[in-house]
Amino acid sequence: MTSQPGILAPVPAHARYLWFSARPGKEHLVSLERLRAAADGNDVVVGIGHSLVAALGRTLPGLRDFPQRSGPGVEVPSTPAALWCWLRGADRGELLQRSRSIAHMVSHAFHLHRTLDGFRYKTGLDLTGYEDGTENPKGEEAIAPALVAQRGAGLNGSSFVAVQQWVHDLKRFDAMSPHDQ
Repeated sequence: MTSQPGILAPVPAHARYLWFSARPGKEHLVSLERLRAAADGNDVVVGIGHSLVAALGRTLPGLRDFPQRSGPGVEVPSTPAALWCWLRGADRGELLQRSRSIAHMVSHAFHLHRTLDGFRYKTGLDLTGYEDGTENPKGEEAIAPALVAQRGAGLNGSSFVAVQQWVHDLKRFDAMSPHDQ
């Protein structure tokens, strides 16, 4: 089974996330072929969105846009993209240059509409000190929940991604008692 190894790799020191929209009426496959040369699946992980799959006249079982959710005092937006890239590395400057290169190589058919820089804090904590991913399976146990299997050529080894961006009110958090935190 072939997969993008970055999916199961440890969280990198730095990351850069790129969200692209598809330009209507363009040769998307030509740009995707260009991207394939840069996307090693480890330092550059690529995701194809529902809108791009549909624009290519295809369907992919299980692929859908995440629904927008809201409730009292909370809104969870849905921000799907045609193309998504997760750049992983140790040097922010290198990630910036790599993102510029990728944006240029696909610019004929895709528009870069959002970029977000990420980083690993200490040993993988969020800025409140919470250790994220403690319930995530490790090693061989991570393969089954992370990778598609027994679905046939072209699907086996693939993954579905839902990216979350959390906005922390650190001033409010710091004002809380340790118990309330």
